[in-house]
Order: sequence, then structure tokens, then C-alpha cells
Amino acid sequence: MQKHFVAMGDSLTVGIGDEVEGIKLSSWVHTFAQLHSPPFLSTNLAKRGLLTKEVRMTQLEKALTLQADIVSLITGANDILKGRWNRNEYKDEMEHMIDALSKTGATIIIGNMPDFTARLPVPAEQKQVLKEQLIEANEVIQLLSHEYIFHLIDFWNTPLAQDPSIWSNDLIHPNSKGYQEIAAMIYDQVIRGN
Repeated sequence: MQKHFVAMGDSLTVGIGDEVEGIKLSSWVHTFAQLHSPPFLSTNLAKRGLLTKEVRMTQLEKALTLQADIVSLITGANDILKGRWNRNEYKDEMEHMIDALSKTGATIIIGNMPDFTARLPVPAEQKQVLKEQLIEANEVIQLLSHEYIFHLIDFWNTPLAQDPSIWSNDLIHPNSKGYQEIAAMIYDQVIRGN
């Protein structure tokens, strides 16, 4: 029976970014599903620009209804980039979603935040504030990983985060090569168990 993969999140999961010559732009979700044989059925619920609260409000019930075998949740960057960061609110929203998804028996994939501040052309003071908020978000996810069972995809420490060849011109979203690399990394960790 074909397994169903459901993805929740924002533009990173949508697959927004630049196309690299020779590599068609495709979301990591699509590539991840295609890596499996036979391919996973995949449903990408993600929408660009959403805050974590909006992801919960618009995607959680749909994800639960779809009865996924595998579900991913990567969100939080917009809370920080839009100046709406609130650590406690982020923790409450993430915990609510992870708790609900955990009760379905699905394999859960949660991604933390990469340090995109290293690439952003913003003043040092602003960069430091953003970095501290990214660290707080990742601490929340790490904390929740002790309470719930999920695959934690560590975007902060992966060498991919420091590879300039995988990022789009906006310096925040991966490019088409980057999405392929991310899909392979997640597939390797979640499906192959490496």
C-alpha cells in the first residue's frame, strides 16, 4: 500500500527559490516523495509567508484528516523575520501541533532553523537579534524532542547551511539544487535511518 506523506509549513516547504541551470525547481517535499520506491503519495499543505500560529490554524486539521503515514512540520522563520517572535507562543503552537500529530501514529519530521543571518546583508545589531531568536526557536524544538518522538532535522548544524551554492539570491530560501540536497538529507535520516 502506498504511503502518504503530508507536509506542513511555510515557503521553505512550498519550495520558493531560484532555479539553478540544469536542475528544475521543485519543493523538497516532491523530491523526498520521489526518492522512495514506489514514490510516496504526497500532499503539500504549506503556504508562503505564514506565521506558526497561521500554520496551525490553516493546516493542522487538514493534516489530521488526511491520515498521513509521514508528516513534516517546518515553521517559525516568518515569526522571526516579520518581527512577531514570541518564544512562549511559538512553544505553545508547536507543542499543540506535535501533540496532535503524535496521536495519529504517523512518523513525524520536525526541522529546526538554519542560521541564515550569516548571509543576510543587515546591520550587525539586527543580525545578532535575529540570530538569538533563531537559537531560541531551536531550543524550543530541542526541548520538545525530549517530550515527543519525532525525527529532528538539524538545519542549524548541517554543512549544507554554510554552502553558498544551495541558496537563492534572497539568501533565505534554498535554490533548486538546495531543495534536492535537503530532500536527500531528510530521506537519508528518516527513511534510511542514517
